[in-house]
Amino acid sequence: MNKILLIIIISFMFSQQDCQDNRYLDEIFDIEVEYEVQYGQNINQTILGSQYTENLYMDIYNPVNDSFDDRPIIFFMFGGSYVGGSKSSPDIVALCTKFAQRGYVAVAIDYRLSQHLLFFNPTEENGYKAVVKAIHDLKAAIRYFRMNDELYNDYKVDMNRVFAGGYSAGAVTAINAAYLNEYEEVPSFLIDDYDSIGGLEGLSGNLGYDSSFNGIVNLSGAVGNRDWIIEGDIPIVSMHGDQDDVVPYDDSLITLFGLNVAVDGSLIIHETMLELGNYSSLHTYFNEGHGPYTDMSFEAEFSSNFLYDIVCAGSDYIIGDINNDTQVNVLDVVFLVNFILGVSNPDFNQFEAGDINEDQNLNVQDAILLINLILNS
Repeated sequence: MNKILLIIIISFMFSQQDCQDNRYLDEIFDIEVEYEVQYGQNINQTILGSQYTENLYMDIYNPVNDSFDDRPIIFFMFGGSYVGGSKSSPDIVALCTKFAQRGYVAVAIDYRLSQHLLFFNPTEENGYKAVVKAIHDLKAAIRYFRMNDELYNDYKVDMNRVFAGGYSAGAVTAINAAYLNEYEEVPSFLIDDYDSIGGLEGLSGNLGYDSSFNGIVNLSGAVGNRDWIIEGDIPIVSMHGDQDDVVPYDDSLITLFGLNVAVDGSLIIHETMLELGNYSSLHTYFNEGHGPYTDMSFEAEFSSNFLYDIVCAGSDYIIGDINNDTQVNVLDVVFLVNFILGVSNPDFNQFEAGDINEDQNLNVQDAILLINLILNS
């Protein structure tokens, strides 16, 4: 059988059957919300420093009358500088509603706040401790759904299509949960407590299940260090005002509460991702500050369009067909070489079609394999 035809058949067989009729792009469903579902618990402090056990809750937004059994799931986390906010914040409700209307299961989680740490002793170490607490809670929520998917399948989700994001502190949490994922990356001042708080996974519940996810929606967030981002890291779609004086757009300092913490904002994240050949998109609100958002209509559309290529990966590309003309030929070699040299940047499907050796990088090895594929077809 002709190899190109074989590739087309395989691609068709493994395509996502739910990626039809603009599902995941348009708001086509009514929704229902399951409120106050407990997903975990952990130790926290009151504003005065007394310890107590905090139960952790989430609201789950579902499409109504949806017959599909394996929906992607997305988690959204509120902003509030780790001292305020809740899963009922209007921006988070709007995002969850709009994604559920598109066919996702959308989840708004509460996470532990750190008022005592940040109001009474706002150091870089305590700032990171606040972020780590929230990361642990997000990971527990993801593990809750993996546990439920394995044992009960109550929510009809596809745990191979998991996404996380949020606004401000929520975005910071999702970004660092994704990219701060190696012991060697942990800041030295967190090492003393590393084991007692449960390492990178935390102790907020549902241990023994995977907490990884497949993409990030970043509204005004930052990563602690651009060096934590590596080749093949998970995709990110970012939206950020270039005059943000709370969470920097570039590589400035967070100075809230008197902190002076260096971070890398959305611009640096995006540039780093592209330099590494990773999948990333950035929308800049020029001359806008920390909260340039209104009803989240544009933000939901921009981010869902980006995620569509990931959610529906396999349905829209053929291995080697980088220019998406249903043929694998020398034109695809030209596209691939331009991507390797950085002349242009691939979208998600182009990246997947060009990553022929499946090492999550576009490089000369892929070019050689592509040429061999053409010569042997």
